[in-house]
Amino acid sequence: MIGSRGIGRGILFAGCMVCLALTGAAQNTGKLRIFCEPAGSCSYIVDGKHRLTDREITLMEGPHTFVFWAPERRMHDTTLVVVAGATTEARVQLRYSEEYITYRHRADRFTRNDRWVQYGPPLITVSAGVWSGVSIARAMKARKDLDALSDEYNTSTYPAGIIELKNERIPDANKELRQARTMAYVSSGVFVASAAVSYLIHQRRRTRTAPIFEDKEKLRFDGLVWMPGANNAGTWAMGFTLPIR
Repeated sequence: MIGSRGIGRGILFAGCMVCLALTGAAQNTGKLRIFCEPAGSCSYIVDGKHRLTDREITLMEGPHTFVFWAPERRMHDTTLVVVAGATTEARVQLRYSEEYITYRHRADRFTRNDRWVQYGPPLITVSAGVWSGVSIARAMKARKDLDALSDEYNTSTYPAGIIELKNERIPDANKELRQARTMAYVSSGVFVASAAVSYLIHQRRRTRTAPIFEDKEKLRFDGLVWMPGANNAGTWAMGFTLPIR
């Protein structure tokens, strides 16, 4: 039979082995604290297998491959080294993708054009309407002035005044009326034309569509995701699109 002293030694030995095993396991892993910009929207793939968003993860010591991505940003491949028993900080800043930069230029141009289409033609139409109204009022005043001079000519008994009316004032009034009428016709035509063009532009604006952003970097990133399966097996999930016309 094994004495109590032997049993005690066995338990002590087993405890030491467990402590050594735990110490060795603790030394073989470390933590990685990730600061990714833009904050709150970053995803990353570790060693081509696991897609995560955690800010802090525990990994085996040594180098690990990372692929970072965020909406509208370019993927970033890098290698981070995990130190056993320590917390390592890693800072990653993702740049805007070329597709997003191109989209922003197109979207800004569309917005500027749409703003002009929305407010430009109506403003021109209103201005033409004001011009037309002023021109018509001027023509009406010229007509009244000519009628008043004609009445004065018919009722006047002052010879010098009659001569002045006939040779100067009435011809000048006729000239003013002709100019005012011409301006009224032109301004009215411009007003009608601008109103028609403004209506057509407004109708066309309703059919215009804003640029749409297609995040191709997201498709590439989704194609790298490892889908875990049973017994540590899995399959690669490839992402792609088929244009349908």
